[in-house]
Amino acid sequence: MKLVGDKWRDASALPGVMRTRTYGCEPVYRLTQRWPRTSKAVQHGVLAMECLFPLVHVAGGRLTRPLLAAAGSFHVANGFVMGLGRFMTAFPAMHPMVAYTTAPASHPAVAGRDDRAVGAAGVLLAGAVAAGALVAAQRRAVVLEGWPTSRTVVTRHGNELMYEAGGPDSDAPVLVFCAGLASTSEHFAWITERFAHGSRHAVVSYARAGYAGSRRRTGAPYGLAESVDDLEDLVRAVVPEHRAVVLVGHSLGGELIRRAAERLPERLAGLVYLDPSHPAELQRSDRQRAGAKDLRDTLTHVARYLRLGTGVLMSRPGWLDRLPTAYREKVFAQYTDARLWQAARREWLAVEKEFAEFTGTVAPVPVPGLIIAAQQTVDQDPEQLLMYDELARAHEGGSGRSGVQVLEGADHDSMLTDARHAHRAAALMAEFLADGLRRGGEATGTMGATRTTDATGTADMARTEAGR
Repeated sequence: MKLVGDKWRDASALPGVMRTRTYGCEPVYRLTQRWPRTSKAVQHGVLAMECLFPLVHVAGGRLTRPLLAAAGSFHVANGFVMGLGRFMTAFPAMHPMVAYTTAPASHPAVAGRDDRAVGAAGVLLAGAVAAGALVAAQRRAVVLEGWPTSRTVVTRHGNELMYEAGGPDSDAPVLVFCAGLASTSEHFAWITERFAHGSRHAVVSYARAGYAGSRRRTGAPYGLAESVDDLEDLVRAVVPEHRAVVLVGHSLGGELIRRAAERLPERLAGLVYLDPSHPAELQRSDRQRAGAKDLRDTLTHVARYLRLGTGVLMSRPGWLDRLPTAYREKVFAQYTDARLWQAARREWLAVEKEFAEFTGTVAPVPVPGLIIAAQQTVDQDPEQLLMYDELARAHEGGSGRSGVQVLEGADHDSMLTDARHAHRAAALMAEFLADGLRRGGEATGTMGATRTTDATGTADMARTEAGR
């Protein structure tokens, strides 16, 4: 773990720890500042000793004494310098066992030692690796297979997007859902189920290239414009031309639908943002900026470990069991598959680059827009609410009702995965759609009158959800 982290490699770990109140030591910290090269050599020496310690089992026991002496000295130093006295007893307590198992079988001190455990451990390890590979292959097959109703569309980049569509055949706008970073289309399940079975709106949800059963075929360097192109191609290929479209985006999906709106002005009835990203967030939000590097490291490490077949060791996240039952195993299979994390890392690198280059303000979007913000998001970062207000003002040129609605008690993820919050979000969306359709009816005559009729079912759904 120290080796893959950058703090031990760049030699900032020891000074960083020595200046803390919990484990720090001011004299040692001053020494690291006075002798930085020596400090770096010490840190790299510790890193080498810990990573190479398994070599104690080679060379017929000749490395046992020097490696045990190095490890013991390290733990004694931890005891005196960092106040970790337990290190001086807990870790060296294993050293006699290390000495016993590394001694040559011919040594009198280990006469009669049974070494069959080594072979047995090797067999068990090989079996575990094989089982992990089998589980990973089975989960990958589940991910790529999609749902019985899944269909695919090929975009201008050659990417194959897997999508699901459902709902009534009416003249009401079709809701197209765009998921967030490292997220799945199934995250929208509570909302899409409500609209597909409780309103006159059809729904389309899809996985971006690299997620779920969608495949990225292009070999060109990735930029967010590629995902925007794919979304535009999906809408034009899947939604009938006589039906208007409402784009719904969560997190990064919110930024993607905002950019796609410029490509589809003649098709759009509105945009719905669910706790969306803002192109200036890494510049204006200290919280977002501080978490950017940690997110990049997490995505990198998880993708790397899952490629090694460790998905079988991945724990089941608590939020997953708040999704509708029928979706849980499919989502878990996606989260234990390296493809999701590789795609998320690719997207996040593009986000960091493009958001850092953003200047000015958000361009006007001439259609109604609704921003639904999670309460915990805006409570923890007031700057985020200011950016949401700015995004809402970009929609003021569109007819209909635009604004920011705060979802009480929800956080960035639970607004989708918790049924209570998701149903409230669906009710807010239904109110927004009904209001927009009524205004459209007042402004567009006969065509609008049809849409006003469609709005009745949406308004009924909104009232029902409010009652719930």
